[in-house]
Amino acid sequence: MGVNFEGVIVPVVSPFRADESVDEAGFESVIERMLSAGVSGIVVGGTTGEYYAMSFEERLAQLTLGAKLVGERATLIAGCTMGASSAAVSLALHARDHGYDAVMLSPPPTSLPTQHELAAYVQLVADRSALPVVPYNYPARAGVEYGFECIDEIADHSGVVAIKESSGDFSRFLALQHRYKDRIEVICGSDDQAFDYMAWGAHSWLAGTANVLPAEHVAFTASMLHGDIELGRRQFDALLPFLQYMESGRYNSKVKAGMNHVGAAVGVTRPPLLGLTADELAELHAVIDEAIAAFGSIS
Repeated sequence: MGVNFEGVIVPVVSPFRADESVDEAGFESVIERMLSAGVSGIVVGGTTGEYYAMSFEERLAQLTLGAKLVGERATLIAGCTMGASSAAVSLALHARDHGYDAVMLSPPPTSLPTQHELAAYVQLVADRSALPVVPYNYPARAGVEYGFECIDEIADHSGVVAIKESSGDFSRFLALQHRYKDRIEVICGSDDQAFDYMAWGAHSWLAGTANVLPAEHVAFTASMLHGDIELGRRQFDALLPFLQYMESGRYNSKVKAGMNHVGAAVGVTRPPLLGLTADELAELHAVIDEAIAAFGSIS
C-alpha cells in the first residue's frame, strides 16, 4: 500500500457561488492552480474544503469531480470523515472506485469515542475500502486525540500508512517519529512548524495555507528536501508571519479571503462561518503582501 506523500499536499478549498451552491468551474481552477505550482498531492473533502458544511451528495459529487480533474498528476487523498463509521466507509468506497490513492480520517465529531473505538473506526475504513488510511490528529477541532493508545493498536495495520499531525505540540511529533519509525509516516499538519518538522526528518507538509501561496510552499519544501537547510530557513522565515497569522483563528475564512486577494476567486465560506470584516481583510492582505515580497527577495 505504498503511497508517495513527499512534498506539499493541499487540502483544497471548495469554491461556492453567492447563493452558496458549489462552483464546479471554480473548483477546477483551484485544482489547476495547485498543480501548476507543483504540489505533489491534493486532498478533496478536507477541513479546509468545508466538508462539514456540505451534504453527503455534494461530497460524493466533489470526490468524483476531483478524481476526474487530478487523474494521475498528483497523489489524490479523499477526506472521508463522517459521524457514523458506515458513512465514512461509503465515502471511502466511492473514493476507491474513483481511483483515489488514500483516505484521510479525522475522529468522528461529537461522539467522543474511546481510544479503542477510534482504532476500530480507522481499521474498519481501511479494511472495507482496501485503501491506505491517514488519521488526521487535530484534537482542538475534533475533541478527541489520536493518542498513543489508539496508534499503538493500529500501527501495524497494513492499511495505516501515515498520520497528519496538527496538534501543535512539537514534542508529540518527536515522540511519534521515535515511537513509530519505519511504521507510520508523520506528515506535518501544523503550518507554522513546517521548518522544524522537516529539519527533523518529515518529508511532507499537508498545508491548507498552500491554497493561498502554493508556489512559495513548494519552493520552501523543495529546499528542505534537497538538504539546503539554510535557504529553507530563510524562506520559512519569510512565510512565518503569514503562517502564524493564519493559525491564529478564523482559518478557513482567512484561506478563502487570501485566495480571493491573490486573484484566485473562490467566494466565501458557508455558514456557520462568515466572511472577514473590512478591518480583518485589510490586515490579512497586508500580511500576505509582506510574505510575497519577503519571499521574492530571497535569492
